[in-house]
Amino acid sequence: MAFLETAEMKTVSDIAVINKITNSDTTIVDNIINECIAIMSSYLSKRYDTEQIFNKTGSSRNLSVLKRLKDLVIYEIYIRHTRELNEVAQTRAAEVMNWLEKMNTGEFYDKDLPVYSTEQAPPAELRLGSNTKYQSSF
Repeated sequence: MAFLETAEMKTVSDIAVINKITNSDTTIVDNIINECIAIMSSYLSKRYDTEQIFNKTGSSRNLSVLKRLKDLVIYEIYIRHTRELNEVAQTRAAEVMNWLEKMNTGEFYDKDLPVYSTEQAPPAELRLGSNTKYQSSF
């Protein structure tokens, strides 16, 4: 079982619509789900253990992450079909990307998501630059 199954997409779209867009090819939806998980992981991995987040199934999943993943997936499914964007899907996808950026920078924090332990923490950021230069006159 995966973090998100195609049948669970019924909360954001009609499954018949998804099947029509994808010609009932479940591998397309599975690939889109995996691509969206990779995008979310790239943002969340700075602070959170994404392997633990996305390896959970059933009721142990974080509902906030699950909802946002569904929004990204349905947006990707819709744009696969047509270049005329569904405004609701586009707005939701933009909100998800905004949330991901804020989670990445630390502006938002989710206490229910697993953080890295000290042994497996990602390497610290390397900041390059110098102090502010001041003009001196005698």
